Amino acid sequence: MTKLLAILAVCALPVAAQAAPYPEAHPTGYDPYAADAIERADYAAAEDRLVRRLNEDENDVSAMLNLAAVMMETNRAARASSMLEQVLEAENVQLGHADGGTVWSHDAATAGLRGRVTVGSR
Repeated sequence: MTKLLAILAVCALPVAAQAAPYPEAHPTGYDPYAADAIERADYAAAEDRLVRRLNEDENDVSAMLNLAAVMMETNRAARASSMLEQVLEAENVQLGHADGGTVWSHDAATAGLRGRVTVGSR
């Protein structure tokens, strides 16, 4: 589960300019994709922030991925799977990764779905 969270939560910032309508996190503590809240396991705060983002832009792939991670961590695998499937239906975009590299949104969603299956078979 931690591996899934790491894969999804680090997809916090879209690399593609068209997918980044909001500023990146900055010194005031604004965390547009709730990566810090997820890392702290403050899932209620993370979910609130991500739901608000998705209310503003229902196609925000980064928000969908991170909300799916929150759903998995709060035992809502069916909702997480649904959200990850939405990501797979959306355009495949490059997202920033915590290690400074990039990851494709479809790869992150596929990894999330595989993680759900692994968790479900325990």
